Amino acid sequence: MASQASEIARRLEDEIVRGERSPGARLDERSLAEHFGVSRTPVREALQWLAAHGLVSQRGRQGARVAELSVPDLLDAFFVIAEMESMAARQAARRILPEQREQLVESHERCAVLVAANDAEGFYVENLRFHALVLEASHNRILKDQMGTVRALTAPYRRYVTHQPGRMKASIVEHGNVVQAILAGDGDVAAEVMRDHVNLLGEGLSDLLHLMASQKGPMLAE
Repeated sequence: MASQASEIARRLEDEIVRGERSPGARLDERSLAEHFGVSRTPVREALQWLAAHGLVSQRGRQGARVAELSVPDLLDAFFVIAEMESMAARQAARRILPEQREQLVESHERCAVLVAANDAEGFYVENLRFHALVLEASHNRILKDQMGTVRALTAPYRRYVTHQPGRMKASIVEHGNVVQAILAGDGDVAAEVMRDHVNLLGEGLSDLLHLMASQKGPMLAE
């Protein structure tokens, strides 16, 4: 993929992760070309790359849309990302560098400030950074590469979870447990608390599905 198309794909993926383009949202080549200030050719290549990685669905004459997950796929995706994040936390507990320890603590403290201010959007962005810092601290390039697609697929749904009443406050407690375990070098505990933090089971999943069903616009595939 050409460098221009690669950059557009990266920026589109980032917009999907940040919730700026919701599952099911239409991706019109002409509009995207104007948005990025390029011709339609690199946009088309970027959409093809994103489709090949499961982030975009191509629907013939209907055009491209941000991928939607069926309920079974959503369950599987959350299970996979929970296991990957758990592995990252385990390795971070053994491999984290001094400057990364400081960054992780700073991000956790920043999340707490945003929760106190009831800033859900700000918390969502900083929460992404928190998890990215844990992944970076794992120093596992293969894991980082493989996690990218699954993280992008689940990110819009995780954003909905952030807006559930009480979820941000619960996340701060869970983040604190993750930070404590990583800084203590306890990989087993770090893996366990991170898995519990990310995975959606039982009432958590039920709440997510109910919330999405009440929103306007498509979120789940048939």
